[in-house]
Amino acid sequence: IVDKCKLIHSSKVDHVESLLDDLRQQCLEAEAIKAAENSKKERKMRRNDFGAADKAQLQGSSRMMIDKPMEQAVAVEPAYIEELDDYMEKLYEDSVDAKVTATAKISQLFRNADYLEELLSHDALLGALARVLREDGKRSIDLTSNILTVFFSLSNFSQFHPLIMEQQIGALTMDIIDLEVKRAEHRAQEEGISPGAVAQRAMEARMGKVVLSDRERKMLGLVQKQDRLLYAAFYLLLNLAEDVSVERKMKKKNVTVYLVKMLDRANVELLILAVTFLKKLSIYRENTGKMAACGAVEKLVRFVPVRNDVLLMAVIRLLHNLSFEVTCRDAMVEAGLIPKAVELMRDARFQPVVMGLLYHVSMEDKYKSMFTYTDALPMVLEMLLSVDDLRTTPELIALAVNLTQNHRNAVVLTDGGNLDLLMRRAFQTCDELLWKVLRNISQQEMDIKRKFRSYMEQMVELLKAPNINSDLFVEVLGTLANLYIPEFNFEHLVAKHDLLTFISAFAQPGVVEDDILLEIVIFAGTLCNEGTAAKVVESGLVTKLYHLMSDKKDDDEFVLQIAYTFHKLLMYEPTKAELLNGTSVVFYLVELLSDTNKEVRKTASKALDVIQDTSEEWAVKLRTIKFETYNREWLELVDQMSGGGQVADFQEYGQEYDHDADVDFGTRGRQVVDFDEYNAEAGWGYDQEDVNRYEPGMHSYDEEAMMQQYMYQQ
Repeated sequence: IVDKCKLIHSSKVDHVESLLDDLRQQCLEAEAIKAAENSKKERKMRRNDFGAADKAQLQGSSRMMIDKPMEQAVAVEPAYIEELDDYMEKLYEDSVDAKVTATAKISQLFRNADYLEELLSHDALLGALARVLREDGKRSIDLTSNILTVFFSLSNFSQFHPLIMEQQIGALTMDIIDLEVKRAEHRAQEEGISPGAVAQRAMEARMGKVVLSDRERKMLGLVQKQDRLLYAAFYLLLNLAEDVSVERKMKKKNVTVYLVKMLDRANVELLILAVTFLKKLSIYRENTGKMAACGAVEKLVRFVPVRNDVLLMAVIRLLHNLSFEVTCRDAMVEAGLIPKAVELMRDARFQPVVMGLLYHVSMEDKYKSMFTYTDALPMVLEMLLSVDDLRTTPELIALAVNLTQNHRNAVVLTDGGNLDLLMRRAFQTCDELLWKVLRNISQQEMDIKRKFRSYMEQMVELLKAPNINSDLFVEVLGTLANLYIPEFNFEHLVAKHDLLTFISAFAQPGVVEDDILLEIVIFAGTLCNEGTAAKVVESGLVTKLYHLMSDKKDDDEFVLQIAYTFHKLLMYEPTKAELLNGTSVVFYLVELLSDTNKEVRKTASKALDVIQDTSEEWAVKLRTIKFETYNREWLELVDQMSGGGQVADFQEYGQEYDHDADVDFGTRGRQVVDFDEYNAEAGWGYDQEDVNRYEPGMHSYDEEAMMQQYMYQQ
């Protein structure tokens, strides 16, 4: 795995082996893990699947929509299994009414599981029902609804799915849905009122606010019958979608589009079914794109909040699944989801899912500041201070970590004594997750860093505690490493707690984990100032960091942080003298100027600039080295074109311009632009205006053009 994956460094082999071993143990204990997933301790932020809880909720609503007759439906007489042959004979009559009556009786029988075996013993029954549905379904909505209810009852049992598929009921059901959706749209266009609006008028009539006209009552009856039909049809498809291959066929027939259209209906049971089905489909990314294109997000946000808790939970879970996609997150924010979802955080039933949803939204930097103007931060603060074990609330920690990356949010969480409350809680519980939040806050600007001053010594004492675990150690160390405060007395802190000796013991590979080692590198730079530089040299940290650069040369993060620490050490005479005289750091930094990582190049260049600005002797050497390093290929070409002759000694070549910091090498009348202004890609402070001033004809970097111009002048 490590050999094939370029993103995993070779030093992580032990960690990968540990993960593989954990995975093997999970496979062996699959049943135990499955049970544990239902507890809060094992809850992880992932896409919500279609599970047993969803099925139980839908079964309750199916009894409301299918088993109980609707208010406007004509009551039918009880059906008897002994009269099944009579009911089947009526399926062959020409009268549609006779077929409606017969299918209603057969539907009753199929809803009783005790009769299924005897009913299925009639080989011609399912074929006859499928034929009637195919030939006469368009003539009567009641007939279609009755027959679909029969197949829906069978679909509740997986062993009967092949019988349903044999009759091609899945494709036929999709055709029926398409027809009913078109009918509804045509009726709404003709009557000027949508099914949802009809339902709203009916609700107002029940409350005594309005009186329905005959036309409205007729439309209400049609809408209710259609809702019942669509419910049976979609529920049938949902059951058949247990087979992933069948689900793919439904997707090709645009089942997602039809389900999104159902979100405009007003029937609560139908809405719950549609949202639950969409949630099942949203597990696959290709389906979420289709939902977004159909405007599902905007329609779903309208239901946040809604009085029906089952529907609300289904909507939030679907939004959570959709929030994995950037386009869906954008649509949610535009629809005003953030303040609505924040209000739902007050309800413990919805907290985990809502915080998971808001966590995804807060991943976008442009949306983090929008939380400042809601009650999200006070609620997050309250939960951080009250939850006994933050490991049981991963969504809370994830949301808090994201929000604290924004300066305004960090100010809210630290103002008014809030930081004192968080720090006291952190020292009391020693919870590494709470320290992770504090570490994030400590990364903010100087006004927030200064609020940590009074806790620096206490953090150092915790860092040196003998029983501290590695997870807590890295978070406390990371917090301290972030807190470079110019006016703070680091010299006193270092002397009192012998900090440099303490961290020097860890500053080498193999002693601690890489996460801790990286923070040691950063902390060394934080501690180094005019008063502590000599002690940094005495502790041996300078030499250890130099050797660490060689050991970790393939790890960009280590190289970047070590280069930045060198930049800091080079600002003070004792550490600078140790680096320049006791190591070959200059050549390492020069080599980094051609690194593939832009930030590494930029940091190395800044470190070299410090040397160049403080030492005239090194300034001359560095100008030579930089010129030769950057123009190696060009110099070789010039050497070849001159017949193998050697170019003049570059150290002498530029001496006559040593008094001018903006000139490196060249003869009078031909000057080469200073590299600190010459090449942005190398991270040397490229300034386009300065380049235009030196070479007015060149408005962007062009190595070939520069070489041609130079050769022409030669």
